[in-house]
Amino acid sequence: MPDASSDSTGEGVRVRVPATSANLGPGFDALGVALEWTADLSFRLAEPGPPSEDGATAAIEGMARTAAQRVLERAGHPGAVVATTYHGDLPVGRGLGMSAAARAAGLVAGDRLSRQLGGDGCPPEGILELAVELEGHGDNIVPALFGGLQVVVQPSAGPMQHVRLAPPEDIRLALLIPEFSMPTEESRKRLPVSLTRAEAVHNIGRAALVVAALAARRYDVLRTAVEDILHQPARGELFPALFPIIEGAYGAGAYGAYLSGGGSTVAAFVSPEAGEAVASAMLNVAREHALEATTRVVALRSTGTEVVES
Repeated sequence: MPDASSDSTGEGVRVRVPATSANLGPGFDALGVALEWTADLSFRLAEPGPPSEDGATAAIEGMARTAAQRVLERAGHPGAVVATTYHGDLPVGRGLGMSAAARAAGLVAGDRLSRQLGGDGCPPEGILELAVELEGHGDNIVPALFGGLQVVVQPSAGPMQHVRLAPPEDIRLALLIPEFSMPTEESRKRLPVSLTRAEAVHNIGRAALVVAALAARRYDVLRTAVEDILHQPARGELFPALFPIIEGAYGAGAYGAYLSGGGSTVAAFVSPEAGEAVASAMLNVAREHALEATTRVVALRSTGTEVVES
């Protein structure tokens, strides 16, 4: 998140925010990474116009506006209203953190707008508190705000804790983005309420191995590291092609493949040279299962939400 402490004037701000991929297989609600796939949102102190005719765009703008106004309220401007415009192509309901991106953009914009009004803004710890309050969990919104690979933990008391690792530059994510969405709350209802000791150990070890593998560039262990038995089997019931698509990614040379967030995007860690081949292989399997989808190959992003124009 940028330092917004510098003096600025005017009544508007444009913010750039990244898509994110959460869980990375076994790190349910605990791991997330920012992606080099960004969108811009513009904010200005004005009465909002009519909502966009596109429902997804209207939802994005609404979440961003609410976040901005929460920061302004906390910073001592409870009567401020914000008009918001979305510029981008991040998909909604595909497991790429669009709600987190909208809220992160709104929080950073609200901080900058409050400073334009002559206030002190909102301190980083206040931004993070609001982020978790609005989003409900930190695995998407923390990397959206701060960039990089993030390990996030919510203590039983006190603020969320997170540790950032610089993402490796010699790896990419090949993304298969199906045309259908998987609403997060619906898919969460299918998750198990308890695990055996062996199941818990399975995911604990692999979540740690994901972080260690990316930090040490031990990509040869990523196939084992991304194995999950907590959420992917249950979500696979809603998405029968999930595991065949993952196998297709491995057949084309992926290091490790998993369901991004709550789905429906399937993400595969790949070398830069193998990215398009793995994406194409996943698309072929999707078509064999009569699924419409698009693909994209992206780098991991060090930078989180940033002000690009004020």
